[in-house]
Amino acid sequence: MGPTETQAANWTEVLADPAVELGRSRDDEGTKALIARALHEAQEDPQVEEELDQTFKLRALNEGDITPVVDAPQRIDNSEKQAAEPSESATPEVEPPPAAAAGAAPGGPAPTHTVVTRAEWEEWESAHPDTQLVASTPGGKDDSEFSAVDDTTLQRSLDQWAQLAKPFHSLVAIDVSGSMGYQALPNGATRMNLTAGAAVAAVEMFPDHDALGLWVFSRHLDGAKDYLEIAPVEELGAEDNGVTHREALLANQSALQYMQGSYTGLYDTTLAAFRQALEDDAPDSLKTVIVLTDGEDIDEGSIGLENLLKALEEEQDPENPVRIITVGISSDANEDVLKQISEATGGSAHIAERPEDIQDVFIEALTGI
Repeated sequence: MGPTETQAANWTEVLADPAVELGRSRDDEGTKALIARALHEAQEDPQVEEELDQTFKLRALNEGDITPVVDAPQRIDNSEKQAAEPSESATPEVEPPPAAAAGAAPGGPAPTHTVVTRAEWEEWESAHPDTQLVASTPGGKDDSEFSAVDDTTLQRSLDQWAQLAKPFHSLVAIDVSGSMGYQALPNGATRMNLTAGAAVAAVEMFPDHDALGLWVFSRHLDGAKDYLEIAPVEELGAEDNGVTHREALLANQSALQYMQGSYTGLYDTTLAAFRQALEDDAPDSLKTVIVLTDGEDIDEGSIGLENLLKALEEEQDPENPVRIITVGISSDANEDVLKQISEATGGSAHIAERPEDIQDVFIEALTGI
């Protein structure tokens, strides 16, 4: 396959293409220019701004900051060498980034496209007819036709990218109380069905270096405890007896079944999950607890909201904090309480008021939006 000029209409579409290979956002001038121009376009168009917000965060999560700093000609040359020498014995001058880190599906092929300027496209298109690449300038325009945001705005976005690029270490706690069995859609799908589908999408989305674990909770689910561990927090790419943690999590989705007639032990579960995450050894990761619930605490023997908030503030580790992200499933969730819990740890609260929003809101919560 020969060179392919981008068909993207704007810079956000270029950034969204998982085949487009980037350098480290803080060091690679071409990558910074791409982001700066996409941010400028977003300032001019609210619709593009919304698309960029989603694209930026997902690309930062998947790309990380582990990509080698290589300029476009070197990336093109490297791609060409890979195509010419596909054997395992081939040793390219620059090690390509892992497929998942570049936005490709886990285990998929490494990206074969790269971002280049219009001038580089014209130069390399004739000199390297067998190299797959994407010109960085969308819409067939010249580089001079694009503007970029100011340095302050760009640096703020790059700082956000660097934060999102940290590996995730997330314990997800999902409410399985009786109300999760309420019908959510005309086709009979329940709140539990939609939440389970959102969990599957999340597990499939994140790269291998991210770590996820799963708890379910209602009340007295495991003896006196309101919660039950389905899977510990481990890197998705970690293997046990030939099975990756990602595969194990997907296999355990059958555990996401609502418990008819049961109530919600929200406060005790939240504190237990917070304490577990604090103890986990993950100093270089973004540690979070994600709590999904469609209601509020219904447990006469719980610690209560006031004591929960006090414990969260007193026990927080300022050097390696755990942020609680709450996701309210339906308008039945107590939004005020969920906000208080999240804000006590520097986290965020999200509400999926419509059933069809559950998956999007869950993904937004996981990506720190």
